[in-house]
Amino acid sequence: MKMERPFLFAAMSLILVALLGVVAAGGSKQLAGCSDVNWPTLPESDSAYPDAMDLAQTLINHRFIVTCISPSKMTGTFEGQTGAAVYRTNQGGFEALFLPKTQTFDKLRVIERRDGRRYRYSFEGRPKPWPANLIDSAYRLYFVKRDNELIVAQDRQVAARIKAAIERR
Repeated sequence: MKMERPFLFAAMSLILVALLGVVAAGGSKQLAGCSDVNWPTLPESDSAYPDAMDLAQTLINHRFIVTCISPSKMTGTFEGQTGAAVYRTNQGGFEALFLPKTQTFDKLRVIERRDGRRYRYSFEGRPKPWPANLIDSAYRLYFVKRDNELIVAQDRQVAARIKAAIERR
């Protein structure tokens, strides 16, 4: 059975509005994009939750569709860090690390080294990285710093789109 275009458009709009409502409201329901990859949704009790929801709202305001916000293994990468979250969006996935609002990543320096086909990243400056921190990746990473947020993406275009969105807050 063939659906008429107006009906299909209306149905897709309702699904999109419902999904955006859950993210914008910060609901603890499982987002569709988290359950399809069996990831947990970032719980409201997570210390990164308020910052993660603020970032999600900024992205939504700049035409991103946020389908999943999940806990990140990058929590605790820096001294004083409040937390981190993994995002899935229509533009691509990334991780966001958060400091308290009174601190910034402005004085953090990211050092990239190539080791054969691997990329190794270390950090200098403030906030102080924990001693054993080294990111070893098969892919080049792109870092975007803005105030108390550090975005880590595997795609240059995703990083550029996020940078544009968060700079226009």
